[in-house]
Amino acid sequence: MVHDNGRTGFGLVVVLLCVLAGGAVTVPLTLAEEPSVDLNSPDAVRQTLEQQQGKRVKVKLVSGQDLDGKVAKVGTQALVLTELSGMEFFDATVRLDRVAAVIVRARSK
Repeated sequence: MVHDNGRTGFGLVVVLLCVLAGGAVTVPLTLAEEPSVDLNSPDAVRQTLEQQQGKRVKVKLVSGQDLDGKVAKVGTQALVLTELSGMEFFDATVRLDRVAAVIVRARSK
């Protein structure tokens, strides 16, 4: 779209910027709507892991060891982590009663 003065589509650029800025504003709002975990439930760790399915987490075990990987499956007794950090070709099956903490990325800078 070229006008008489040679400027190309200034109005279109302004509209496009407004649309993009509006889309960027809605992203944090949808991220803030994560389902909450019942902290009094005996299944709080399992619920947290289920909500993180398909995402990367760090699992701290009762032994003190850390496993960093993607949550593939969560069952009633165990979970499967894939794409382990430093061991990308390996998967791990971890008993849920051996998980001391689940560390997830909650926000970015």
